[in-house]
Amino acid sequence: MNIQARKTAVGAFTVCGILFFIIGLIALGGGRLFSNDLEYILYFDGSVSGLSVGAPVVFRGVPMGRVTRISLVAHQKTAEVTIPVYVHINEKSLIRESGSEVSEFMQTEIIRRMVQSGMRARLATHSLITGQALIELDFHDDQPAKFRSTTPDLEIPTIPSLNDELQKTLAHVPLESIFASLNSVLTQLSATLAKGDLDKGLKAFADTLTELQQTLSEGSMRSSLESSLRRFDNGMGVVESNLPVLMGAFRDSLKSLALAATELKAVAASANSVIDRNSTVMRDLRRLLKEAADAAHSLREMADTLERNPEVLLTGKRGKR
Repeated sequence: MNIQARKTAVGAFTVCGILFFIIGLIALGGGRLFSNDLEYILYFDGSVSGLSVGAPVVFRGVPMGRVTRISLVAHQKTAEVTIPVYVHINEKSLIRESGSEVSEFMQTEIIRRMVQSGMRARLATHSLITGQALIELDFHDDQPAKFRSTTPDLEIPTIPSLNDELQKTLAHVPLESIFASLNSVLTQLSATLAKGDLDKGLKAFADTLTELQQTLSEGSMRSSLESSLRRFDNGMGVVESNLPVLMGAFRDSLKSLALAATELKAVAASANSVIDRNSTVMRDLRRLLKEAADAAHSLREMADTLERNPEVLLTGKRGKR
């Protein structure tokens, strides 16, 4: 082999090696080597059954990314086990209001603000048939954020799934006491049916309904009831026919009562003016009483004089000399 052929073989081998290296990097990077996708970590306390690599990450039903890794971390000191789940957020899932794409820094800032505003992640059922799960993002203001990683800016807090909450609720339900009470009720019901008490009660109830139907169907009872209803109807008709007249009379009575009250008020005012100490009538009355008293005093003196000197009637009253 000449030198030119060896150079060609070495060059071809080098080019193939570089191509394989690039293909390996792309494969190891999941085909996202040259993308600006953001990777976030999520920690789940409960079971992640049904969640697998490649499962979708959605925000209110809108796809935003996918699951890339699921790990199991055991802590030696506390013997606790956590399940970190790594997800990629698609670089094109967040855009500006104008429609243009945002930078990687801006994407991180937007998601950080969404987390501060209450965005949380939880597992949800993706398919009831296959049991596959997905990661659902949404705002839950009532759920506090619990960060566990050293890079909280690249962590999305999680909350329990609906299945976990249902299991916790069922765990506090006293199923044993409920089943015991139900068993007791069924036992008592079975004993009652065995004694025939239930049949007797149902038969007595049916007999009561039959007697009531017969009583209502009798001619005397029906006639009495129909007569009472007719009298009541006639009475209501009389009241309805006389109601306008009665209402008119009632209004006239109210008017007369108002007029009498007005006249009584005027009489009271007149009496008050007459009885007043400084009124003209009271002054005339006091003057008349004084003149009458003076006249009576004069008559009394004249009577005394006639009693002492009757001749005064003939000679007249003489003064002293």
